[in-house]
Amino acid sequence: MDQENELAECMKDAKIYYPSRDDRESVEICYTDINSLAPNSFLTSPIMNFYIRYLRLQTSPTNKAISDCHFFNTFFYKKLKQAVSYKGSDKESFFIKFRRWWKGVNIFQKAYVFIPIHDDLHWSLVIICIPDKEDESGPIILHLDSLGLHSSKEVFEEIKSYLRQEWNYMNQEVAPSDIPIAERIWKRLPRRIEEKKIEVPQQKNDYDCGLFVLYFMERFIEEAPERLKKKDLAMFGKRWFRPEEASGLRVKIRKLLLDEFKNANDTDSVSESPHLPSGVASP
Repeated sequence: MDQENELAECMKDAKIYYPSRDDRESVEICYTDINSLAPNSFLTSPIMNFYIRYLRLQTSPTNKAISDCHFFNTFFYKKLKQAVSYKGSDKESFFIKFRRWWKGVNIFQKAYVFIPIHDDLHWSLVIICIPDKEDESGPIILHLDSLGLHSSKEVFEEIKSYLRQEWNYMNQEVAPSDIPIAERIWKRLPRRIEEKKIEVPQQKNDYDCGLFVLYFMERFIEEAPERLKKKDLAMFGKRWFRPEEASGLRVKIRKLLLDEFKNANDTDSVSESPHLPSGVASP
């Protein structure tokens, strides 16, 4: 604990970039963000985005199930809501600007798209499951909520609107031979999108919702098939895992972050700054 206190004093005004400052998708984390991992505290976006990035980095490039996933950060859903509700005369160009969030990524070629939702001080998770070209079914939108506080109906409407607009755009930009979904399904894609509110283990308090979203992701990545079909929905349920397993992420993530800050601090001898280590920046 003394070591941790010394580190806290040394790093209280510092921040790191995970996994590195050079990474295009690096997550900026202030040492003070660790406070949100204290007992009975709500997780902040930097902590959520850190662990999402961590999960992505723990997977092997040869793991096809993971390489076929796309992870949006915690800021995406708010932008999505703005984009799908935009009523201006330049709606099409507005959506094209919004597409910068997944520049260079064909969403419909991914097996799974993860979208964390933060609204009204609560976290829940959307997983968009995309069929492969041999499948005769359409995409399935899953909504996982450990307290049931978010309206699944509203979430589904917003995600379906997003997929419809992306489908319209792709129809103009993609050659027929490059269509990632069975042609018969693709032609009527907006009508073939299904939705499913998933029954999941429920948290036993008001503050662990962020941890449950992260654990939903972690367990799904470990257990889901390369492409999800309706029959695979049986993997879920209130007994999918023990709630204590999700709540236990609080300790794990705290340790991971303390190690990241300690490793950064240990490089102080080669840092150009006499006070802050390389990879660590003053706010």
